[in-house]
Amino acid sequence: MADAGLTRVIRCRGAVELLDELASGARTVAALRRAVPRRVLAPALRALAAEGAIRRSAVGTWDGRPGDEVMFSLTAVGHRFVAGLSDMDVWVEVYERYLNE
Repeated sequence: MADAGLTRVIRCRGAVELLDELASGARTVAALRRAVPRRVLAPALRALAAEGAIRRSAVGTWDGRPGDEVMFSLTAVGHRFVAGLSDMDVWVEVYERYLNE
């Protein structure tokens, strides 16, 4: 069964896309806005932070709008989520190939 935290992340719109974007390294808010729609960025960032999957370069509350220079990166938990999602991608691909035969 999937980790409960990963399940909550999957259900949050934009969170998986942010994990994918951050998997290759730290990104600014401006870069993350290109990965997900603006209206889902803040809630997805808060959801990932609540699960301990990301950290940011600025200190303070997560309720306000971060400045464009703030950098976000994955934590060890975030890297585990990315690995879990990669495993799911492999299973989905195998399953889809099986269905299409």
